[in-house]
Amino acid sequence: MHIEKNVFDNIMNTVMAVSGKSKDNAKSRRDLVEYCDREELHIEENSNKMPKACYSLDKDSKEILCTWLKSLRFPDGYVSNLSRCVDVSGLKLQNMKSHDCHVFMQRLLPVALKELLPEIVWRPLTELSLFFRDLCSTTLLEDHVLEMERRIPEILCKLEKIFPPSFFDSMEHLVIHLPYEARVGGPVQYRWMYGFER
Repeated sequence: MHIEKNVFDNIMNTVMAVSGKSKDNAKSRRDLVEYCDREELHIEENSNKMPKACYSLDKDSKEILCTWLKSLRFPDGYVSNLSRCVDVSGLKLQNMKSHDCHVFMQRLLPVALKELLPEIVWRPLTELSLFFRDLCSTTLLEDHVLEMERRIPEILCKLEKIFPPSFFDSMEHLVIHLPYEARVGGPVQYRWMYGFER
């Protein structure tokens, strides 16, 4: 449950380039020189300026996303009022509860970022979103869970090709273990605490 929230926070803070919370900062860009061969993301030596990454939104895209989220309405009891979590002036999401992140990650992320990010970034994020949706379904078939166990390392490898190495902390690694946990423990709605936290 909190794995999903932390992964969601890492994704949105990095995509929206939230100051102090983004995993894409000057230190991680300097690490790219040593660890990765992605010259388009290296800091320019003479100006010390970070070039815009393909996975980060520009100011206009952030305004579009925040305005869209501010105007969303949901049925009572489905999710809390997401508009209170959107800071349109600061262009960021804040104070989202675990269940808000759960709904956003599984239902809104593919729709919200479809037109704002390039296909090469949007597709793996959508695959991750669908992975969490499948994992949290009320009925789990064993062969489907085995397929999720096979698929999640591929999804994370696709994300590793896009995001900087600093994006991948222990929470992104723990996602690999969730299908096995579901196979052993059964559907997650009996173990995750959304019903009690809301």
